[in-house]
Formats: sequence, structure tokens, C-alpha cells
Amino acid sequence: MQAQALGVLEAALWGLAGGGAAALVSLIAAIKAAGYRWPWRGKDRTDQEIREHFWARFAVLGGSLLLGSIVAAAAHGQMSGPWPAFLLGVGAEASVRGLLAGVEVAVRKEAGGGEQHANPS
Repeated sequence: MQAQALGVLEAALWGLAGGGAAALVSLIAAIKAAGYRWPWRGKDRTDQEIREHFWARFAVLGGSLLLGSIVAAAAHGQMSGPWPAFLLGVGAEASVRGLLAGVEVAVRKEAGGGEQHANPS
């Protein structure tokens, strides 16, 4: 009997869990590196700097969760259980970063030295 593929929502939720696990590992490492203190609380930081640092870390967490769920949802048809979706969520950030590592964007210049612009019409 062949296993049925996960639904898109179920795969996305397992990917979300995987993204959360990866973000949790990152947070644990940051806490250890800060001497078992909250990494956003520096010794001489103002309240505004602490809030900005906290919200920046919160944005990274949200991005990790979203990326994990998007990657797992994209591959939901090929998965027959929660473990592959979870692993895709864990590795989503590293995988996408690796895929984009070889992408290079450069501006082409015309022979006359001016930049070449795309004409939308």
C-alpha cells in the first residue's frame, strides 16, 4: 500500500515546526554566546536599542518560521509523512541561501558608457 502525500496545510505546519526548531537552536546558541543572558540586553544599551534589537530578532524568528512553512508547503505532494516536512523546515534557510549563493546580479553598461535600462513597453 502506497502512503498518501501530505496535504499542503499539514506540510506547512510541519515545516513551520521545523523552522521554529532551527530558530530555537539559533536562540539557544546566542544565549550561550552572551553568557547565559538575553542576547538583546547589552551592558550599556538604551531602552530604545534594546527594543530595536528584540524586534530585529523577532523578525528573524518570523522569517525563519515563514520560510520553513513555504518550503515544506511547496514540496507537500512529494511527502508521505511529517518527518520530511519537518526536515525541510529545519533546513529551509540554509537550503535557500545555498541556492541563491551562485546568483549574481550585475548592471550591464552600453558601449557608450551609460547604463542600459529595460524598456517596459
